[in-house]
Amino acid sequence: MEVIAHFEAQGWEVEAGYYLTHKLDMCRLTFCSNLKKAVMKSLHADYELYLPSTAKTEEEHIAAVKKKADDLLSTGKYLHGEPDNQGRASNFAHHALKNITPAFFYANTSKCLHQFLEFQEYIPYKALALVTAMVHALLLSFRKYGIDKSAQVNLQDVEEGYVTLTKAISNILNHPHHGPKLNTMLVDWAQMGMCVLAQMDYWY
Repeated sequence: MEVIAHFEAQGWEVEAGYYLTHKLDMCRLTFCSNLKKAVMKSLHADYELYLPSTAKTEEEHIAAVKKKADDLLSTGKYLHGEPDNQGRASNFAHHALKNITPAFFYANTSKCLHQFLEFQEYIPYKALALVTAMVHALLLSFRKYGIDKSAQVNLQDVEEGYVTLTKAISNILNHPHHGPKLNTMLVDWAQMGMCVLAQMDYWY
């Protein structure tokens, strides 16, 4: 709708029926764009994609960021939170995912998905996979370029990671230890998101 409004404001002709024909695709693109913006707000700080003080040239800066992104992806560290009380891995629990996921889905706007009962009880698996897929796609971009090229990350890049990450979540859910732990975490994240939303409604 924003694109169409821009065209009309410029006096450019919009083909009759265009919105109805392409409504779903436009909504998907808008949703993807909004998610990308939300992830980028946290990506540098939460994954420490900082330029090291030892790097003196632009080439060294770029090389350092590429190396950091590669390490996060190749080891799967971008997914892992702190080990649990048994010293076992915490999958899909990185604090970046914890920061981004509730903030995106429980924002204080009428368009956010917190209105649906499912989101009020827990973070759906597909929602977690989608956020993680966007993180994955952006880290791939940093590994390739070493600088912010987020504008070049498109829906297809995210969809490719989404398929793989959805399978990974399914495998975790079938594990007797990690499955229940993941479910508990997603309930906790939803409660955290709803509490923050309630506080925002109270103050505003």
